Amino acid sequence: MEQQITPSDLKNPITNDLIESWYEDGENYDSVFTTLGSAYEECRAECVGLLLCLDKNFLKIFGIDDKKADIIIYANWLSMVVTGVSKCLEMYQPKTSSWMQSHSQARFVILQVLIEAGEGLVTVVEKTGTDGKPDLELALNESKINTVGRKAISDFLLKLQVYKSTADIKSARSMFDKYSAVNNEGQHPWAKWRDIVLDKKQPRKMFVQPNLSLNGEELYPIYKFWAVQLKSYDSSPTGLVQSWIERFQDVSIYEDLESLRVKDKSYFTD
Repeated sequence: MEQQITPSDLKNPITNDLIESWYEDGENYDSVFTTLGSAYEECRAECVGLLLCLDKNFLKIFGIDDKKADIIIYANWLSMVVTGVSKCLEMYQPKTSSWMQSHSQARFVILQVLIEAGEGLVTVVEKTGTDGKPDLELALNESKINTVGRKAISDFLLKLQVYKSTADIKSARSMFDKYSAVNNEGQHPWAKWRDIVLDKKQPRKMFVQPNLSLNGEELYPIYKFWAVQLKSYDSSPTGLVQSWIERFQDVSIYEDLESLRVKDKSYFTD
């Protein structure tokens, strides 16, 4: 006869004690984690990506050999911490002490975890920029990614997963709120540094879709091969509009878009 295992028989891999919380009947991740759920899950996903990229066998799946693997790993981790300082702080609202984007909150949390790991893995200091204004200098020690960085993300990911799996919203929120805090305490006065980030803010990058067209000349008539032309546009509002116009020359699409706009207007504010 099989032994019946109940949630209270399971051990918490963090404390090695029996777990004290679990999902009750009718509960799920969204109903328990509510407003924390989105940023928490984005953070968990980002940590998985950081950890998996350290295994070069995964990189080989994408055709990345050992010579390029170290560069890809460093670029991946550096992108995470740079974004955590710059783009993420742009999405923090100090008046309400809230984050306006889940991805930004998640990456800022990861940045804090890596800084907390210490041993010179990630450092952020204030300095004077070439323009004479306050600036921030960030450094990521490549030699410590696979040791200090790996352990920091592994330990943090374990907590993220255990708290999620055991419906431990109390521990999850306490931990996440700690790393999400934007204040002026200690060596990293993020609330003050946010002003520096906003002062250095760059215009939003625009991706403008190029278009393909046939130039009317058959290169190989027997096989019906036509010459194809790629047309690119300026990365600007004008280029974006021009790309759209030349891609959708059938004016009926605009009538359809307008009808959809009118239909959904009541769901949006002006």
